Amino acid sequence: MQHLAIIMDGNRRWAHENALAIVSGHDKGAQTLSEIGREVARLKIPFLTVFAFSAENWRRSKAEVNALFGLMRRYLKQEMPNLMSENIKLRIIGDVTPFPEDLQSLFTTAETQTEHNGSMTLTIAVNYGGLQDIVNAASKFDEENPDLFLDEVLERFKSKLMTSFLPPVDMLIRTGKEKRISNFLIWDCAYAELYFSDSYWPDFDLPQLQSAIKDWNSRVRRFGGSVNEKTTEISEQPAPTEIKSEKNS
Repeated sequence: MQHLAIIMDGNRRWAHENALAIVSGHDKGAQTLSEIGREVARLKIPFLTVFAFSAENWRRSKAEVNALFGLMRRYLKQEMPNLMSENIKLRIIGDVTPFPEDLQSLFTTAETQTEHNGSMTLTIAVNYGGLQDIVNAASKFDEENPDLFLDEVLERFKSKLMTSFLPPVDMLIRTGKEKRISNFLIWDCAYAELYFSDSYWPDFDLPQLQSAIKDWNSRVRRFGGSVNEKTTEISEQPAPTEIKSEKNS
């Protein structure tokens, strides 16, 4: 597995069911992220991408949004020594311009300080939406439209996405009992294996992560092709489809 993505869902419901303030759920969720991140690095999975703050989260109360900002500040300050000692690169994707300036500065500092780390890339999506990313990438896409093969078009378009530095997602885990992608890494999850956990994110522990990876290892990934039952090898893919320019057709 090259790329594991996680929708860390259930912090608020975990807090409610434990008669705690909502911020306590988010705080426990941050602790879980630290533990899971270290384990993913230990398992030598080179890319871990997590959904921390969606574009839709602005609908929550101002108090909760401000509490999330405070949690992001604490997480970055507390985790920086660990990221450096464990050789983990941190990347932030999403539109951070509406965030407080000091938090934007922390994002930049953390990315700069860890940019040469190479054991794993931890990408945190904040104020991120998959649909918005695709629309923004489309607006940047070269207006020239020569005759291209489909794989060339996809490669060029991918380069405009916020996630251009990431490989395709192999497995998407979502905690919290919900079974949706929720506008997360829509392009990158095109062929991802989906795994849904009934545990809330604060309760998602290392044995559950190991169970999810074991489940992934048991699956045969066909990518739309056929599989030889004896060898489980994917049959040869058809030649890419050529896309003709409207101007030249």
